[in-house]
Amino acid sequence: MLSVQAVRRSPGGGMDLIILIPAVACWVALAKWPIRKVLVNVYLPAVFLLPQYYNVRFPHLPPITFADAAVLPLAAALWVKEIRNWRFEWMDLWVLLFAASAGLSEGLSTALANGTWKHLLSTDGPPVVTNLANGGLEFFQCLCTMVLPYMLGKLLIERQSADGHAARKRVVRRMVELLALVAGISVFDFLTRRSIWQMVGRHLFPGQPVEWPVQVRWGFGRIAGPYAHAILAGMIFLAGLIYCLWLRRFAPNWGRRRIFAGLPLTVRGLILSAVVAGLLMTQSRGPWVGVGLALILALLVRTFPLGRAALLFVLVLAVLSAGAYYYGKRYTDVDLNHATTEAQRDVVYRRMLVRTYMPLIKARKAFGWGDTTLPILNGQKSIDNQYLLLAAAQGLTGLGLFLLILAGSAMRLFRLAQRSLAMEDRALVFAHLAVLLGLTVSLTTVYLGEQALLLLFLIVGWIHGMGRVGAATGKRIVPEFQFQKVLT
Repeated sequence: MLSVQAVRRSPGGGMDLIILIPAVACWVALAKWPIRKVLVNVYLPAVFLLPQYYNVRFPHLPPITFADAAVLPLAAALWVKEIRNWRFEWMDLWVLLFAASAGLSEGLSTALANGTWKHLLSTDGPPVVTNLANGGLEFFQCLCTMVLPYMLGKLLIERQSADGHAARKRVVRRMVELLALVAGISVFDFLTRRSIWQMVGRHLFPGQPVEWPVQVRWGFGRIAGPYAHAILAGMIFLAGLIYCLWLRRFAPNWGRRRIFAGLPLTVRGLILSAVVAGLLMTQSRGPWVGVGLALILALLVRTFPLGRAALLFVLVLAVLSAGAYYYGKRYTDVDLNHATTEAQRDVVYRRMLVRTYMPLIKARKAFGWGDTTLPILNGQKSIDNQYLLLAAAQGLTGLGLFLLILAGSAMRLFRLAQRSLAMEDRALVFAHLAVLLGLTVSLTTVYLGEQALLLLFLIVGWIHGMGRVGAATGKRIVPEFQFQKVLT
């Protein structure tokens, strides 16, 4: 589900033009560097370090965020230099249709629901209620936040460059370095219960109010970094932690340098500690549960064959789900006003969301109500469940396509795991699977937006770029070793 930032106008001019700096940096870098180096050194910093809730908008054009400014030149270069290597598969269609369904629901949700869409181009018949301008803006935002990151992940990360190496380790290394930096800066937010990111943003973009207040839990600020919300930040740190563990094992020379002579603290140890600290400082239970399940999955695939590990994990998941259901039913069997703790209020609120919005979903099952036109019921403006939000805003069409994208990515990973793969490749397959599992669980507690949306579709593209013909050699890489450890 996408943010209403797609249709909110920025004042334009002045300091807002700062948002175009990544575009300029990207064009300059593309003139000097290979496209994969630009991905690592320009696009990833724009995604992981800069808030996406600020935008610049020129008359008659869609709003542009920092990440949009970086991805558009990169996408143009991708089309010129790499599109010849594209191989169509069904996932490409699902991603494009999911983006189209968001624009369609936003622009034609009412007309699709009452049947007047049939008269869209006719001069007679009942009036057709449309919101085509917002629908177009929504589709453009989907292209920048879903389709283009998916294409970057599919074409650039796994294909070999001229030096015969894929960019996977460089991508992960830059990702975890940036997350460590975010965690270090966010210690200020954790201790002071204020957001340094928003404090700077208020000076740079005074005309753009931010609707993301800093939350407090257990007496400390829940850090959100530049990712808008603590749970979204937790999801991003979750992915960073799992990929960092993979990188530590398969890049043995990475970060071995000691920070201070005579002390055992290395760069890699500091980065891992910072990423873990960042995840903890978000104080977000959803991502914590996601990490726990991901580590259980990693332990099972280390211990048992793939089929047995999958069966055992399903059994573990079923037991945990049943326990959570019965405990949650008793825990939430109170009115919201009578909840005694913050945790209980959160759970009761989310249970009430289902009851509140289910009638809306049933009223427009196919394409939903649209993002900005979705009615707010019972004062519950924040729909803290991506699946429920999709069903309400994009209908069962949007929800079905999203689940198809997740399930299709998981099935591809399982098919890859059944091949004879090198140890590094197989470990990366299970790292992807663990990240996908953690994000899927976390989305039951938050909407999918900001950088978490970009990251998910970059990973989906990365998954579907694995196991293909290398660009440099033109030969399929034949692995030699069996997997022994996933995460250490």
